[in-house]
Amino acid sequence: MSAELQSAFSKIGAALADQTFGRGFQIDIVNDGQREVYQLQHPTFDHLTVEVMDVNPHLRHLVLDVTGWRLPISGRYLCGHDESHWFVAGLEFSRQTTKVRGAMESLKPGIVRREQRRKGVKNLQHRRQTAAYIRQGEWFFLPRPKMQVADLLVELDGQLARDGGKPHRVDQIYSAPGGGQRFVRGCVRHLDHQTIYLDVWHRVVQNNEVVKTPEAAAEDLQSIAWMD
Repeated sequence: MSAELQSAFSKIGAALADQTFGRGFQIDIVNDGQREVYQLQHPTFDHLTVEVMDVNPHLRHLVLDVTGWRLPISGRYLCGHDESHWFVAGLEFSRQTTKVRGAMESLKPGIVRREQRRKGVKNLQHRRQTAAYIRQGEWFFLPRPKMQVADLLVELDGQLARDGGKPHRVDQIYSAPGGGQRFVRGCVRHLDHQTIYLDVWHRVVQNNEVVKTPEAAAEDLQSIAWMD
């Protein structure tokens, strides 16, 4: 592990460790018993180029770029601190950026960015709450103050969850027929985040984080001829 890499993570207040194991690359956050640590897993049969593209100590975020020499490993990640925990988010190839603020924007779905423009949110786009939305983890909540929903269509004590993620519990949730749109109202709770309260209906949209499943990673490696 390079001194430059260690220094970049230190600048945002994070600890970094690495290990060589298996046939793929993985970046994860583990607990060593005292603190959360970023852990990079390098494949046994390849050498990776791991480069920090940008560091923002004030926001406690950095952008990490990873490329394999032999294997089909490539990706760009936003690493940072959100409320009380460290996180890592994969960035879409179509919207990759070298800057922290650009990476944060790239995680916002198009509807969130349009809402920002419509409501004139320019200088505070990195905040978890603006005039355009409230964010809790990977979920954005866009206010719909004029919306009315019949009580019989409302699910009480519902949840929002992505594959493999911890669920966010919500007091009230409404799933619109046909379009797949969801709306929530009341308290939204999560173990890793401060509870938020939505006094009107809010449309729910998930961020653009790229999550590669183990199955997809295995498919990428099928065409590789291994030489031990």
